[in-house]
Amino acid sequence: MIRTLSAFALVGALLLASGHASWAQAPAQAVKDRLEIMKSLWPQYYQDMARSVRSDSPDLALVATKATQADAALKKAATLFPAGTGREAVPTTRAKPEIWSQRADFEKAMAALIAENNAMAEAAKSGNVAAVKAQWPKLAEACGGCHGGPPKSGGKFRFEE
Repeated sequence: MIRTLSAFALVGALLLASGHASWAQAPAQAVKDRLEIMKSLWPQYYQDMARSVRSDSPDLALVATKATQADAALKKAATLFPAGTGREAVPTTRAKPEIWSQRADFEKAMAALIAENNAMAEAAKSGNVAAVKAQWPKLAEACGGCHGGPPKSGGKFRFEE
């Protein structure tokens, strides 16, 4: 609970800070940057983690490293949804208007993803294989908090491809 609240506070602070950054960054660049980050999460971090977690003897050092790296990407992504970066400014974005009209829900979903990702890193660092295997579905569920599935799917905060 405290971890989730801390992550929520961090995401809120990052999102508030991003309001200042949004003036310096064109909407199209913010959309491009967040899309690159979101598309990188599976191939750069979570695919290797999934493969390891699903094995008989997970590589906990790899899982901890990948989760720690993903944390930095997730925190950066949280700053790339300032007002004015929806389809009204960049028609090709898949970000739904609900990101801005239901901002508290979006921030809560981002905070949950960061918290579950960090819980995965901590479980792996502890050396507890059972905890890592139990954390993987929680992390996957948090990913689905914004979109519900694979890249072509839509969801609460993402239009279908």
